[in-house]
Amino acid sequence: MKKLIATFFLGVIAVSSGCGDSATEIQGTLPVVTGIAIDTDASTGDTIFVTWTALDPSLVDGYYLWTRPTLEGPWYLAALCNENVGSHIAASSAFYTVMAFKGDDTSSETGLSANTKTESISEIRELFSLKAPVGFRVDLDGDSLIAGDPGSPEFAQHFTVAISWTGDRFLFPGGAHPELWPGGTRTRISAIGGLVAPAPNDTINWKDSISYGGDFFLELDDGFYCMLKGSHTFPDTVSMSDTLVLRGQSQPITGVRVFSEQ
Repeated sequence: MKKLIATFFLGVIAVSSGCGDSATEIQGTLPVVTGIAIDTDASTGDTIFVTWTALDPSLVDGYYLWTRPTLEGPWYLAALCNENVGSHIAASSAFYTVMAFKGDDTSSETGLSANTKTESISEIRELFSLKAPVGFRVDLDGDSLIAGDPGSPEFAQHFTVAISWTGDRFLFPGGAHPELWPGGTRTRISAIGGLVAPAPNDTINWKDSISYGGDFFLELDDGFYCMLKGSHTFPDTVSMSDTLVLRGQSQPITGVRVFSEQ
């Protein structure tokens, strides 16, 4: 009987969640769920695991896991959970909250949410002479990009901006062309669209090089992921140089590949 009631109520919630802020519109009498947190050890790729403090089993039949992409806006039902853990395949970084249910009764309100929010990487501007390549290293601790000479074995760049033999700008992973750029680390680079970086075993979208300009994903050698954007200023016709402009975001949960709109 419990399963029938839960299934019926889930259907009602699922329908209403598509057209309104149904999680906060529901007001029951059960306790508010506490201790909601992202399980950073279990979460990987685009699969996010959320845990919370279990309520007395005699008080509840289960839990509703809700999600939304931003701090405000409607909640959408992500999963029906029997225990104090749930998972969600995410299309972007997101916020998560939980409500308990028993029959057609629910928590009096949603619990304090947790999120997979990304960290902003400060913009960097670096002169580019169209002749000398420029290397960049991501400083996750400082949430910044550091520019340097990829020809220096000590620099350990994560990616390099250089001119190809056709005269076009390209982005190369850190370890590309070790005979020219000996200090590069083992990274991968992709220009695939969306807010989820390619899976580690995606041999199609991780490239040896991509055209410079627009959004791109970077997989670092320590399992962290970044989503960056590259552009440049209008070239100076006398010096034949301009300024590379790069900024973006990093995902602070190792192995997780989801990002937010910039």
